[in-house]
Amino acid sequence: MLMPIDMRKWGSLALATMLTGSMALMCATLLGASGSEPDDQEQPPGVNPRDDPTHQGESTHVNSIGVTLPSDAAPPEYQHLRTFELNNRFMDRATSSYQKIFGFALTNEPLTRVDRDFNLLPAAATHWEVTEDGHTWIFHLQQDLVFGDGRPVTAYDYESSFLRWADPKTGFDFEWYYRPIRNWGEVVAGRMPLDSLGVEALDEHTIAFTTTQPTPYAPELLNYSWVTPTHLFEKYGPAWSTRPETHMGNGPFSLKEWTINGHIVLEPSPTYRGPNKPYLERITAQLFNAAAQPPYLAAYEAGEVDYIVLSNQAEINRVKSIPSLRDDLNTYVDFQTYYLMMDTHNPPFNDLRVRQAFSHAVDQASLMNSALRDIALPAPSMLQPGFPAANTEALASIQGYDPDLARRLLAEAGYPDGRGFPAVSMWLRGEPIVINTAAEAVQAMLKQNLNVEIGVQNVERKVFTEAMNAREITLALIPYRYDYVDASNQLTLWLSNGRHPWYNERFEDLVLRANVLVGDPDRRTALYQEAEEILVRDVGGVFLWYTLINEMWRPYVRGAALETNNWGYKAWRGNQMLNLMPTLYISEEVLESADEQESTGFWDWLTTR
Repeated sequence: MLMPIDMRKWGSLALATMLTGSMALMCATLLGASGSEPDDQEQPPGVNPRDDPTHQGESTHVNSIGVTLPSDAAPPEYQHLRTFELNNRFMDRATSSYQKIFGFALTNEPLTRVDRDFNLLPAAATHWEVTEDGHTWIFHLQQDLVFGDGRPVTAYDYESSFLRWADPKTGFDFEWYYRPIRNWGEVVAGRMPLDSLGVEALDEHTIAFTTTQPTPYAPELLNYSWVTPTHLFEKYGPAWSTRPETHMGNGPFSLKEWTINGHIVLEPSPTYRGPNKPYLERITAQLFNAAAQPPYLAAYEAGEVDYIVLSNQAEINRVKSIPSLRDDLNTYVDFQTYYLMMDTHNPPFNDLRVRQAFSHAVDQASLMNSALRDIALPAPSMLQPGFPAANTEALASIQGYDPDLARRLLAEAGYPDGRGFPAVSMWLRGEPIVINTAAEAVQAMLKQNLNVEIGVQNVERKVFTEAMNAREITLALIPYRYDYVDASNQLTLWLSNGRHPWYNERFEDLVLRANVLVGDPDRRTALYQEAEEILVRDVGGVFLWYTLINEMWRPYVRGAALETNNWGYKAWRGNQMLNLMPTLYISEEVLESADEQESTGFWDWLTTR
């Protein structure tokens, strides 16, 4: 028996989950981790996220693929978005996820997309259901989808993509993400044949995914399900995606130009038949190498790009001091937490009082006002505001700054005024200067408040990872950034078989039960919240800060993706934009900007592209 999914209830796994948030953003969401649902703000299935009431109204402008632009949109010739993007090798994930380049998610269609509130929306799949045992998710594809060369898109293309990722001959660098699929790990390791994988095309328009155990967040994982055209991969190999003449995706945009180390140009695909037809006529991405970051702010001020990310604290501070720039700045909490990881199985951190002492000895507010100014927010727990099941306000006082209490706890543990405390180094995993500086600030606070000497050791990632896997690290300052928007992602990390030398039987039981609970999102959220409180109280880690993202975009860039979300902030977050860029358009305000910047060459730059 199948259990049909009520999209209004399940569509926002994350968001529904945590009304405590003040944030939100990106990647898909779907089932399971939800707690309570946003009031009347979720969109029903089949609603294009660009159909926002803010932009309703008739327009006389129609773009090149026949889409009527919003009433406040500029004419089609102005529908051009410009940005910087990292240079890479393939506009596809056929052989590598970490070598994909900008545009791969816009020129290819996943089974689902999400809106700015994490509501899961149909894309290549029109609907889906789960079997009664919670093991198998069945997705039904839109039946008239085609690739850019007119070849029909079928469930067999999606099946082939997953089989290729699981094939040990591929050596796919993102295979770990799909481990919940039945037999995935065994197939990747070469211990089982490909045909034993829990991915099966039932017919041309139906595909089933079977998991090892009930997996309520499976639909969320499958937001990362971009398809490779089987016939093109068989003919050209990975190179099929590198040239406009052979790149024939099934997404909202098509590849128009790609100059290596130069730029990428995307245009609306005339063969796209899905629900996310774009407004924009062109997207231009100027490519850069990781070793040579472009002058983001200078290019933005010169009118050369429409969107940038700022990480330089001096530049962020400068932007905040200039009214004309300050209004373009948008800041929100990333789903990333920095914390102290401790070996709780051995002295000195096997004593809860020592761990508690460390948790009360760090003045987070001082860190935010100094080393981490404008780029971090105090973290009272693992889950960030706006993440599914997050309960930050309720947990805020548990590890709060209290140096007197910290000294008393350390003395009770046998180290009065720090005497006799063993020499310990705080390891960092190849962190940049700003994080190293923050670590040194933590080091100074521990010295001042506990009189303990803690070293700081910033080592190469490979060295750190090997030592962590071998359980050879006593103390480390380490970040974790989510992989998918579900509480299982971040809390499973703290199970005893994870990367942290910490074990709590009750925590383990709660997380394992929640991870397989299908059909009761409220109960699932309650289990995760109880588990996280145990994690914080037992000081599995000392939680320090959440990363802040600072983004700027032109006021004439509009779209449902950029409207204020259920958590009260705006974001142009990476993964979110992979899904939502079709909702963006250029408003009439660009005409004023063009007039103002005509003397700088902006007008010529825009109209000659």
